[in-house]
Amino acid sequence: MKGILVLILAAAVGYVAYQHVYPIIAEAMKFEKHQPQKQEVAVVAPKPEKPEIKVEPPKPAPEPEMKPEPEMKPEPKMVIPEPPPMPEPPKPKEGEFVPPTFDPIEVATQNWSVIPASAFPRQVKMKRDLNLQMKIGASTASTQVKAGGSIYAVGQEGSQLIVSPTDKSPMRGKVAFEDTDLKEVLTDVYERWKVARTETLRRAHEFKLAAAERAKNAPATATTASASNDKPARDADGTYPLLIASMKSGQVTEIKPESIKEWGEPQMTDGVWTVIVKYETQTMFGKFDTEAQASIKNGKVEKWIYTGSGEVVP
Repeated sequence: MKGILVLILAAAVGYVAYQHVYPIIAEAMKFEKHQPQKQEVAVVAPKPEKPEIKVEPPKPAPEPEMKPEPEMKPEPKMVIPEPPPMPEPPKPKEGEFVPPTFDPIEVATQNWSVIPASAFPRQVKMKRDLNLQMKIGASTASTQVKAGGSIYAVGQEGSQLIVSPTDKSPMRGKVAFEDTDLKEVLTDVYERWKVARTETLRRAHEFKLAAAERAKNAPATATTASASNDKPARDADGTYPLLIASMKSGQVTEIKPESIKEWGEPQMTDGVWTVIVKYETQTMFGKFDTEAQASIKNGKVEKWIYTGSGEVVP
């Protein structure tokens, strides 16, 4: 208890000293009495209210005006002038002979891809030295052919020729077309055949004109005219006297009685009797079987035509 009183008394003395003694000492010592700092209160000015800005929604952009697309004009076509028409050949005079036209040999042989078998065997010359492998049965032999030497072309296999030492030998080999002069040989044959064929047709034409002239003054016979249109008579050997007489009179020169292999049966079409014959004819590549038909009316052979093309047989 005594201690507490001492503490209270000390505190009172200290307080009195601070209030009355400390100012005197502080002034003498130039101390400033501690004063608590006043807290300044900052006055915040109210923010000016922003005016409400009304934002109008954007107006839809106007749709672009659709302009019509320019009309596409077709590009002018290039006009290629037509070639002038080929002048027509002069028309032959009545009774005048007209020479035939012939295709080039390349057309006849399909550009040398199909040479008729009748063109073989054909002797040709080699254009360069070749060592050939020749076969005979199962055996093979080698032979050399010098440039300028002769050999026989006996057939064709694609773009190659089948060759043999002779036209009778069974030995076979192959060479290229270009290694031989076969094209030149056949072209020469073709050109000579065209001349001979044209001359044959010319003679047949002249003979026919002469026969027609003779017929004007000749009395009517069974071979030239008849009032009836009966079926052509046939002999026991199968031939037709009327057709044989036509051939012998020169009405047709390509067909000979001895070259006919088969005589057909008469057929009536539109009041005209036709008889087909099969015969053998000679061409530039050899002999071939051909068909022709005789047109008969009122007991007279009016004409002979090829059954395939309808062309008149010379």
